[in-house]
Amino acid sequence: MEEYCGYCAWLDEKNKERYSSLNRYYCDKRGGYHELTEKGCYSFMKDPEKGKKEGGYQPSGCYITTIVCEILGYDDDCELLTILRNFRDTYLKNNIEYLPILLEYDAIGPIISDNIAKRRDAYRLCLNILSNFLIPCAKDIQNGQYATAIEIYKNMVLKLKEDFTIEGISINENYDINTVGKGRFR
Repeated sequence: MEEYCGYCAWLDEKNKERYSSLNRYYCDKRGGYHELTEKGCYSFMKDPEKGKKEGGYQPSGCYITTIVCEILGYDDDCELLTILRNFRDTYLKNNIEYLPILLEYDAIGPIISDNIAKRRDAYRLCLNILSNFLIPCAKDIQNGQYATAIEIYKNMVLKLKEDFTIEGISINENYDINTVGKGRFR
């Protein structure tokens, strides 16, 4: 599995390159500006613990749901996240027809969650996502209405992609089925 600059604790996302149309951020380790999707340097990949610093990258699960729950003050093991993660791991991953959904999520999940976290109105936005998408989705999962839950999820992603003007994400065909759908670039 490859690691990307967007996962590295040394990439300072508060220090964006000025006067450029690209979204590039400064690397405290290598110097220079790098895109989030750029392949990580060997020193970080060889020893990820060496590159970590407080407030840096920590591997995560469902990025969008996790950032929503984090901003709203829910625990990482709250019932909502447990239901959604279990659905991903036991239903979506075991049905090949849903692989495109999981692969897309790997590409856009981190981008959307980063955009949510940077919003001044993040709390209000997260309440909206929670009430209009996540809670109804979890209820449908609990009631065995999986097709409806998947449609709610698709609508949420479509709306967030539109809100944050995200398009043209390339999906890498190299994936590990054990980790797919966890919001990690591949």
